[in-house]
Amino acid sequence: MKRLAIVCALLPAATSLARKPAPEAMGPTSEAVTPQILDAIAEEMNRDMSRLVIDGAPKPYQIAYKITEVDVNNVSASLGQTLARQNRHFVNLEVRVRVGSPDLDNSNFVVPDASEINGTATQNLPLEATPALAKRVAWLTTDSAYKKALIQLQAKLEARRAGSVRVSDAPSLAPAKPVVGEDPVLVPALESLDDLESRVKTLSANFRDHPELRDSRVAATSYVERRWYLTTEGTSVTDTRRASGIVIAVEGQADDGQLLHNYFLRYGRTAKDLPSDKELEAESKKLAESIKLLAKAPLIDHYTGPVLFEGEGAVGMVRATLAANLGGTPLPEGLTPQEARQFGGQLTEKVGLKVVAPMLTIVDDPTAHDAEGKALIGGYRIDDEGVQAQKVDVIKDGMLKTLLTSRTPSAKGQTSNGHARVPGEGGAFRGSATNLIVNGRGGAPRRALEGELVTMARGDGMKYGLVIRRFDDAAVTGAPDFTRRELFQQIKSADIEAPPAAVLAYRVYPGGKEELVRGVQLATVPMRAWKDVTAVSTEKTVYNFLAPFETQLQLRLTGGTEEGFVPSGGIENAIVTPDLLFKELDVVGSRGGVRELPAVEKPVK
Repeated sequence: MKRLAIVCALLPAATSLARKPAPEAMGPTSEAVTPQILDAIAEEMNRDMSRLVIDGAPKPYQIAYKITEVDVNNVSASLGQTLARQNRHFVNLEVRVRVGSPDLDNSNFVVPDASEINGTATQNLPLEATPALAKRVAWLTTDSAYKKALIQLQAKLEARRAGSVRVSDAPSLAPAKPVVGEDPVLVPALESLDDLESRVKTLSANFRDHPELRDSRVAATSYVERRWYLTTEGTSVTDTRRASGIVIAVEGQADDGQLLHNYFLRYGRTAKDLPSDKELEAESKKLAESIKLLAKAPLIDHYTGPVLFEGEGAVGMVRATLAANLGGTPLPEGLTPQEARQFGGQLTEKVGLKVVAPMLTIVDDPTAHDAEGKALIGGYRIDDEGVQAQKVDVIKDGMLKTLLTSRTPSAKGQTSNGHARVPGEGGAFRGSATNLIVNGRGGAPRRALEGELVTMARGDGMKYGLVIRRFDDAAVTGAPDFTRRELFQQIKSADIEAPPAAVLAYRVYPGGKEELVRGVQLATVPMRAWKDVTAVSTEKTVYNFLAPFETQLQLRLTGGTEEGFVPSGGIENAIVTPDLLFKELDVVGSRGGVRELPAVEKPVK
């Protein structure tokens, strides 16, 4: 193709990604982003690299294009009737321009009161674009990104001269070998809107005879995301990500007015990886029963003691308190201290030190497709900077070996290990987890861990231990109809560093008796608490999810996912983990989400 000559002439020593033979029954290649469109965009990138300059200002030293095509089918239903049915299909061009030099450029700096000035610009392409139109869009978008990059660089240099930001001697951009692989990555065709609608209508009808529920819904999604990366360094590569998902969500209300939520969310590469209708019907019954029991469950008060995280609870603990700290990308310059705390990164200066219990070993493997016999959705060939995916041994026997890195290094000599997945403030991609696999030595059966939990609690003079089996997910349970007073209270009382509230938590007493409790909110969990994991289970949980770009609070305030759909925006992730027993954590009782009870009982029909 013409673009191969364009980009590879810039740097011929490129890594070739040979595509494996595609399985049978694959879907079609893109009809919106054709080789002719890509060639036209590459020509414009090359032209801009040689000619784009403003008198007295530096020229770009790198231009990177990411073309993304998204095709997604979404359907939601309640009580056997369709709530919403939608196909979204679009193509987006994202341009990133760097000015200065790899030692010091404009990136990874937040311009005060103007965070949108970050050296990037985006513009949608028509689904039936012509090469001429694609060139024009690329031309104008590149021009916009270049001018933003100049302003950003000037602001960054001024802030450094003024001493108002911390300064690192690490370069702005680490070198990476160009990657070439233009053969399309074929994936199975999407499940149709009709098939999704039929399934969710049937499943949602199961909640018709449950007066304890204020609301219920079932939603399904099927999407494909095709990406093409072009850079002036010589990269010309494509990748495709494909997933299907289903969510069942229910809502109730306790006698004291507290709103109650529970949900069941699953993703796979296709619908074949999801639970069967029979299994989903059984989960629906469990959800309805959980709301009935939660309505009668006591509110927990303050608790300090051992906590056992089982199943999805262990996944939630890893996701909320560990995964975010495994990234090795430095914090953007110009952040306020409060903003900086949202980025994690507590381990950037801990490489070579003990950071978790010695029994734990953690690997992140974007090249993995399955674990424990289940499909993983967090894999990819190349990351969002066009760097080839790599398996990384992050923690070995409790010792931090390395971090998940992008091309924005935190130290001299650091290079990317293919984990640039999250776009950060300041325009730089951040290294993040993909398929995160937690292993533990000396595992015991789940029931044995519950016994150990109770023994530890009694040793601390307590009558019970606490088990958490599921955390809230505001992308699923966020309510769009908050009053201004409720919004104010949520903002005022929110602890952005704490994990989400637990939706399924139990007191466990000697003899194995369990008592469901509500209002369980963990206090902020410091990274050092991971050194006090005392036991793990032999059972492992495999859980796929999409990590949203928004915080849990932002999702809660904006009502979660539109139209009650399955979340289909965010970064594909998977976590594989055993149950985890922590020696001591703090729990604060949550009294939030209280509303007056309806004045009239729920209608029967």
